[in-house]
Amino acid sequence: MIPGSLARRYARALLQLADTPIQREIFGRDIASFVRVAATHELGKPSLMDVLDSGAYLVAERRAILQKVLERMSLDATVAKFLLFVFERGRIAGVPQIAGQYAEMSDALSGRVHAKLTSARPLPADAVNKIKAALERATGKTILIESAVDPELIGGVVTQVGSVVYDGSLKTQLGNIRNSLRG
Repeated sequence: MIPGSLARRYARALLQLADTPIQREIFGRDIASFVRVAATHELGKPSLMDVLDSGAYLVAERRAILQKVLERMSLDATVAKFLLFVFERGRIAGVPQIAGQYAEMSDALSGRVHAKLTSARPLPADAVNKIKAALERATGKTILIESAVDPELIGGVVTQVGSVVYDGSLKTQLGNIRNSLRG
């Protein structure tokens, strides 16, 4: 793990290496793919990330393992060089954080925003699409929706876009009524 500010600096550096929006998407896909592979655990065995970050193995051995993995994954050459650079700096354990920061920055440059839509029951696709369209009109950005179910909401939906929460749940409305009756 590395501090968030350092992860942002590494992510920004990789982002600046992308010459086009398509290349930016490829970099994001490749670094996320590496994180998925490197973080996978088998029962009783360390993950690739654990091995690469371990002091129990010689640096040359760990570098050779990383190079083999990068070759087999056929990642973009720039991403592969970037991951080797991060390894050489002793920051390989921070790649998941770097990948997360990269995804956020790339989304911001592409005009995409993540939204979490929580409802009491699974919503039909057309309802989700209507909510998505309304959020896109309100924000002027492309919305990437993640749906979740929380039966405690009773009814309605709660949508979080960035740090803004739109709470139209029955649970909240009942709570507001209760508070107004008390006061």
